[in-house]
Amino acid sequence: MGRFSRVATKSAALVAGMALLGAGVASAQPSAADAAAQRTEAGIGALQSIKQSLTPAERKQAGQLVIEKRLRADRALAALLPGYRTGLAVTKAGVVSVDIQGGQSVARAVRAAGGTVRYASPDGAVRADLPLAAVDRIAARADVTSVQPAAQATTWREQDPRAALAAKAVAATQVSEGDKAHGADTARTQYGVTGTGVKVCVLSDGVNSLGKSQSAGELPAVDVLPGQRGSGDEGTAMLEIVHDLAPGATLGFATAFTSEASFAANIRALRTTGKCTVIVDDVAYFDESPFQDTQVAQAVNDVTAAGALYFSSAGNSGNLTDGTSGYYEGDFRSSGTTLPGISGAAHDFDAGSAVQTTDPLSAGSLGKPVTLFWSDPWGKSGNDYDLYVLNSAGSVVSSSDNPQTGSQNPYEIASVPTTGSGYRVAVVKYSGADRFLALNVIRGRFVAQGSLKAFSSAGVTSGHSAAAAAFSVAAAPAATAFGRPLETGDPANPAGPYPGQFSSASKWERFTSDGLRHLFYNPDGTAITPGNVSSTGGATRAKPDLTAADGVATSVAGFQPFYGTSAAAPHAAAIAALLLQGKPSATPAEIRSALVSSALDLGAPGYDPVTGAGVIMAGPALAALGVPQR
Repeated sequence: MGRFSRVATKSAALVAGMALLGAGVASAQPSAADAAAQRTEAGIGALQSIKQSLTPAERKQAGQLVIEKRLRADRALAALLPGYRTGLAVTKAGVVSVDIQGGQSVARAVRAAGGTVRYASPDGAVRADLPLAAVDRIAARADVTSVQPAAQATTWREQDPRAALAAKAVAATQVSEGDKAHGADTARTQYGVTGTGVKVCVLSDGVNSLGKSQSAGELPAVDVLPGQRGSGDEGTAMLEIVHDLAPGATLGFATAFTSEASFAANIRALRTTGKCTVIVDDVAYFDESPFQDTQVAQAVNDVTAAGALYFSSAGNSGNLTDGTSGYYEGDFRSSGTTLPGISGAAHDFDAGSAVQTTDPLSAGSLGKPVTLFWSDPWGKSGNDYDLYVLNSAGSVVSSSDNPQTGSQNPYEIASVPTTGSGYRVAVVKYSGADRFLALNVIRGRFVAQGSLKAFSSAGVTSGHSAAAAAFSVAAAPAATAFGRPLETGDPANPAGPYPGQFSSASKWERFTSDGLRHLFYNPDGTAITPGNVSSTGGATRAKPDLTAADGVATSVAGFQPFYGTSAAAPHAAAIAALLLQGKPSATPAEIRSALVSSALDLGAPGYDPVTGAGVIMAGPALAALGVPQR
């Protein structure tokens, strides 16, 4: 290994070819391994030099903002980081979207600096488009505590490559196949319920085609929170699903995409001013902690405590059972390898006799965000972990190395380049104590490369979908799955009692996210098991809770059919509306019991971490609630 020292004793032969992070495969020739390690050393060294030279204003900023500014100003630094990209979307005019946490006058300061305020919350959270050159000026203000790249969000829709998803003419009213698959069509007749008296409200990207859908007879009036129509049409498609199953329910909508703080505010507003009884969303922000209920989950906690039923997509990040997981969690394990002039030690992903300091990515992970969390309380992390994406030559091409000194979040986010191959991710503990880690390549996958093994685990369902009283909803196809058929009727009794229902022989979507959810902190940041934030501490939540239909028809262009847990969640919410009309006095606990106890198992009997209790069924759930048939 030449210049590199070795402290650990595990499989020296393998480590000799890896030299901390540099070598792509253990069988590489020593000269190639040394060259790769030197590139890694140069890249990490340059990034750590930036981290060690931060000004007071830069210490309040995300590392990507600092690095982007310095790369633009320092050609020598850029030469040390060939192929490196921060992942920031900076316009030609030099403007970047940021989230600022500060005082009440920050919004005014942003405007004075040439920025545009997109959202400002009463507690001082500001989403703004700000000139990159003005970031230091805003961060230097005494009333500003942090400036971060705007938190990214996603909906959980999947596009089937076999389907014609382009706009097409719709000859007749579209009814979701989930109406029959869940037995809602029969239940409406047998139990006389349509959701009348219940208000179901959707949070998603937007409702651009709402008027078109209403003109076509697909939707009735929808109560949209003022100024919260958003942009996009996933909300329209979700509303159509709700209306198909619960045509008597009143409908409402608000966007979840303005900002994370706005999302949380809209959840509360739908309950307080919108008077929504059932709320459903299909959105996740990448910085929602898996280990603690943060701002969106806390909003869900508020509305469920006030009596609302809340449904949320479990996510489309894959599951360990199907081998589609791009998620890894486990206790930090030092590789024991060091580099001259480099602080910290890389995480060893291999719990066996060998050392492996990177987790390799699939070709389908190109362009995907990579997040890292560790088991410190939100906003109070004093243990500093960094995240690196390396190419096959050992060069650092993306990173996230924010300082954690006691008042920051235990969170880093980087991105995989959009072209190329052979990428790997590495986690380095820069300083501090060992913690439990959660590494997520969102909608990507870990896959073996040469002699490098892939390390994955279950448990990717997280954030507000895993809030204690929320219903986290997995997906199973109502008709045709992604690349494999699924029975739409019970082979033992194809005629009924609910023709087209899911059966115990059905399967789930391969992309649906799994649990269990491991938590270490209460919402206020107090430890669940004080003194133990390792894999043996904390607590688990049985998430996801239930499964519902996807791959269904809507009239909305681009959602023909509509796949993903984004389609599953509104089916479950609509069935809850039928139950609430059937028994208006039912408590949330009674509704939950009825849905869970009557669900159809998709896997082994009882709860499982991919599909929860199983597929929700309208008729059996109404019967379990004690609603009499007509």
